[in-house]
Amino acid sequence: MSGIVGAIGVDAYEAVSKMCKTLAHRGSVHRSIQGELADGTEYAVSALGLATLREVSNQHGSVLSASDSYCRSYARARIINSFVLKLDRDAIGPRPLFYGVNDARSLCAFASERKALWAAGIKRLQRVDPRSVVTISGLQDIEVKIKKNPKLSHKNLTYDDELELVNRLRNLLECVLHDLAHKRMIVAFSGGVDSALLCKLISSCANYHCYTIGLPGSHDLNYAQHVARLMNLDLEIIELNEDDLEMFIPVVIEAIESCNPLDIAIALPLYVLAKQAGAAGYSSVLTGQGADELFAGYSKYTSEHLASKDTLNDVLKNDIRNIGRYNLERDNLAMAAHSLDVVLPYLDPRVVGFGLALDATWKLRNGINKYALRKVAEQVMPHELAYRQKKAIQYGTGVSSMLQRLARKKMRSANSRGVLSLYLRSIADKQGIMVAE
Repeated sequence: MSGIVGAIGVDAYEAVSKMCKTLAHRGSVHRSIQGELADGTEYAVSALGLATLREVSNQHGSVLSASDSYCRSYARARIINSFVLKLDRDAIGPRPLFYGVNDARSLCAFASERKALWAAGIKRLQRVDPRSVVTISGLQDIEVKIKKNPKLSHKNLTYDDELELVNRLRNLLECVLHDLAHKRMIVAFSGGVDSALLCKLISSCANYHCYTIGLPGSHDLNYAQHVARLMNLDLEIIELNEDDLEMFIPVVIEAIESCNPLDIAIALPLYVLAKQAGAAGYSSVLTGQGADELFAGYSKYTSEHLASKDTLNDVLKNDIRNIGRYNLERDNLAMAAHSLDVVLPYLDPRVVGFGLALDATWKLRNGINKYALRKVAEQVMPHELAYRQKKAIQYGTGVSSMLQRLARKKMRSANSRGVLSLYLRSIADKQGIMVAE
């Protein structure tokens, strides 16, 4: 796990010290650089865990660069020359990065999590969005630019031969998974085609183990065990109950910096999964995140107004561009609470480039969603598994419905509308947990 923090301005050293303590779960500080800029202003930058920090001098001055990178993704901060701070992220955005200036406008800081900036006294924060570059000059002038990224603008790929397409996609996924084979990780396994396919294609790796999580009798627990038996996979079962949910809600709110009901329902099982994996000595969690957005897996993509392949491709591209903000940031924070990284094979730039360029007729074909991916799966698993329609994690695990029942009971309300939001907010307020608005 890794993280980066830094500050420029009054009491920058003290601010960075506070931020490092707040983000200790991302790893210990292995390098720090601090000093004064040309005008005497303090600066300090620290790299936590596996993050890198280096200083390079050239004829134009010196550049201090901190990078939180993993599996081709990155969040980066650079102090250039006397007083220019540049922040940027890759096109997909699995690695979060936030920044802000304090109310007195005497300190500017950045960090991998909001809670670090809050600890440094910075309350009004901004996200560095994927594909963007934020330039901050003199604490006052902030400029945001969107990077041109050819990986998200490939020309359309068409195939006349289905087998050629299927083999190309399979080879691409195998190549990505081969690069991950040395990592000690678990697979978040629901029994759906996305995670099941990854398990089959990475079967040569001896350092992974499948975990599934849910409430007793839930869809995911039952089906994952059925699929594991058919595929001859070792599967670790994690069962949740109402008491578990009630106990984990506050720490999950704090971890993901949100009390949004959907985010909590998704993050809570991931948080518990990461907790168990970390205790077992694993360093990362592999998930099938991104397959639905790349290959038209969600039911919304089958609606009539998306019938045109051009329209569908535009929607898919937009969803991929926003997946960092709406999905990956939450998942990263949930895993990071236990010092684990998230591994995302479907969001490797090589797969993203191919997926977005692939003609939409190979994604939604003859009423079958994720058609190309399911044809790959057909080669390595039984037909029924390759074409199984999955449930979203919050529903498949039973967590969403249990949270609703818990909220109605605790709030003494028979009306379910809005009660979960009120319940989660009451927990955050009662325990003094700061959340992003």
